[in-house]
Amino acid sequence: MWKVWVFLAPLCPICQDYTFYLNALHEEWSTNSPGQIEMVGWFPNPNVSQDQLDAFANHYAVEWELALDTAGWSDVLEAKWTPEVFVLDEEGVVQYRGRVNDLYYALGKHRIRPRKQDLALAVEQLMMGEKVEPSVTNAIGCPIERRIPYSDSLARKTFPAGMPGF
Repeated sequence: MWKVWVFLAPLCPICQDYTFYLNALHEEWSTNSPGQIEMVGWFPNPNVSQDQLDAFANHYAVEWELALDTAGWSDVLEAKWTPEVFVLDEEGVVQYRGRVNDLYYALGKHRIRPRKQDLALAVEQLMMGEKVEPSVTNAIGCPIERRIPYSDSLARKTFPAGMPGF
């Protein structure tokens, strides 16, 4: 199973805009590839409450999993932005890192509609057994300024063999 992890912040306007695209991708993957892609939105800032997370989910009609990053995933993956996306394989190896698409091309600057669907392309390539090209793109978003440190004990529940390189 592929893991699509998105780091989010409830007050980040770029996260709010991208939720539309993420919802559409989740719906597409749930319909066309059931059980093959797990999508989770992680909130790394320790000041975000469960109530804020629930309000975000309700306001943006999110039907995929959202969770507080109590294991410190943003720390171990060195996520820098919200939103920033990581696609991991079953062993926890990052296959793609970066933006959802190129709607935003600089901070505060966006197109009417995206030209490149980077996350969708990465998942499509992986599902076809191909190497992801490009495997890294530059995410544009709000900086992650506060985060919970990585907790190896919680992380091992997700990746029992440990994350490669950590």
